[in-house]
Amino acid sequence: MGFALDERFWASAIPAVTASHEFLTFDNRGVGKSTGAIPSTFDEMANDAVRLLDHLEIDKAVVFGVSMGGAVAQRIALDHPDRVSALILGITFARPIEFMRRQHEAARAMIRALGPEMLTQASMLRMFTPEFFEMGREMVDQMVAVFMGDDDPVAGEDALLAQLDALDKHDVLDELKTVSVPTLVYGAKMDQMVPGFASVEIAQAIPGARLEMFDCGHGVMIEKLDAVNGVIADFLASL
Repeated sequence: MGFALDERFWASAIPAVTASHEFLTFDNRGVGKSTGAIPSTFDEMANDAVRLLDHLEIDKAVVFGVSMGGAVAQRIALDHPDRVSALILGITFARPIEFMRRQHEAARAMIRALGPEMLTQASMLRMFTPEFFEMGREMVDQMVAVFMGDDDPVAGEDALLAQLDALDKHDVLDELKTVSVPTLVYGAKMDQMVPGFASVEIAQAIPGARLEMFDCGHGVMIEKLDAVNGVIADFLASL
């Protein structure tokens, strides 16, 4: 899953994936229910995912990552190509983007001054389009309430800062030409977190990749749920 988020945020994709596949989700170390030393590179996170496959005795899998998780998925495909049968990369990026670097600096300052909870609240404002807030205010409030619940609190400062460091180090666009598995890339044209052009770059770099762009923001999996799930289900059924 993406920056700061745990496996609960895969809920919207469950119907699309389970129509044809088993869906295995997990939390990155330091987030949700996963403990242990907090990784600060996507190489480490990719190795964690492969160790999970080893533990479950799974030789190959379709690797699905969104936002930060999409960057980790790229790393898995590049470092462990024999473990990947197909790839789904949602609202993600493959090289340093100045807009994102500045965004991350602001996030670090907010985390240190006001705490992770305030970053969560502020991020919601850029996650969705203004229209979505008008049509789905109760849904957004419920999402925030779940994310900040006492049973599963928001990720701590150390984990968030480490993930921001990993985001700033990610630079694999030139390597993606070596990816040879079926790949679906989807992005959001009005994304204020990971610019839509980053998805276009990825799709152009991976031979034969399928690209789908949606008219909304970073919260595309919620805001355009039916459309996104239709694309995911169609891609998985084609494998």
